[in-house]
Amino acid sequence: MLRKAVLVFVLICLCCSCVPALDMSKAEPYDDVKFPKWTIALRRGEILFFGGLPIAYPITSLILNTMKKENTFWKTLGISCCVTASIALIDFIIGLIKNR
Repeated sequence: MLRKAVLVFVLICLCCSCVPALDMSKAEPYDDVKFPKWTIALRRGEILFFGGLPIAYPITSLILNTMKKENTFWKTLGISCCVTASIALIDFIIGLIKNR
């Protein structure tokens, strides 16, 4: 059963990989009409948050172990999320001040 499922998955992947690429010669760059500035700022914050989370989690875990505090998964994840959200918020505020 598992072999059949893997075979079907591989066949689907092979069939989908034969799709020709799109012609990008007529592509236009994005402008403020397509994406407002607030969506670009939101995307930047999202990238900072989720990109910083894998870095902040082990550092938070090491700090909690060094302080000999109770180190549970949810506590470490919560602290890591707060740290990365703070970094994203600080970056947003700096961007607002810089663009004035």
